[in-house]
Parts: sequence; structure tokens; C-alpha cells
Amino acid sequence: MSHFASKPYMPKEEIDNTEQAVARAGQTLDRIEKTGAEFLITDLGLAITLARIAAEAADDSHRKIRNQANARHAYDDVLRISGHASLTDDERQAVNDRLGELRSALEKLGEVFA
Repeated sequence: MSHFASKPYMPKEEIDNTEQAVARAGQTLDRIEKTGAEFLITDLGLAITLARIAAEAADDSHRKIRNQANARHAYDDVLRISGHASLTDDERQAVNDRLGELRSALEKLGEVFA
């Protein structure tokens, strides 16, 4: 029996509507979490591309500096966000793999990680 049913003054129709709203909210949260994982992985893919562009650019060029900075910013953001994100084991592994790939590319560009 639902915890909403513990209120005897609550009409059955209201209980049913509330339970349906809770179920819909759970489904929405599931979709948001799935989208979040896809966003992190996509963001990392873009950042890896930016790091490659920076690696191919002339030293001290604005192109190199801008793309390297944007790739590092993405790395830091995804690292921070992924620690709090609700990810499946497979999603977390994919994010960690891409973070490792990006970190390696950034280290080759001279980035230092604490």
C-alpha cells in the first residue's frame, strides 16, 4: 500500500494522481540522468578534439592557447561534475576512459595536474 494512502482523508483519486505524478517524476529523472551521462561523454569527445587541434597549432599561437584552455576547462568541469553524477558502472567507465585520454593529451601540451 502506498505511503500516500496513510492519510485517511485523502480521496482515492487524489492518491492515484499523486502516485502517477511520483512515477512520472522518477521517469523524468531517469531520462535526465541518462542525458547527463551522454552530455559528459560528448563534452569529453569535443575536448579531446580541441586538444588535438591545439597540438597541431603553432606554438604560442592564439589557436593553440584558446583550444588548450578550452580543453582543460572541459576536463576540470567534467571531473568535478562526474563525481556527483548518477552514472551506471558502464557510463562511469566510459567517462573515466575519456577523462584519461583527455588528460594524456593535455599533459602532452604541457598541462600540469595536481
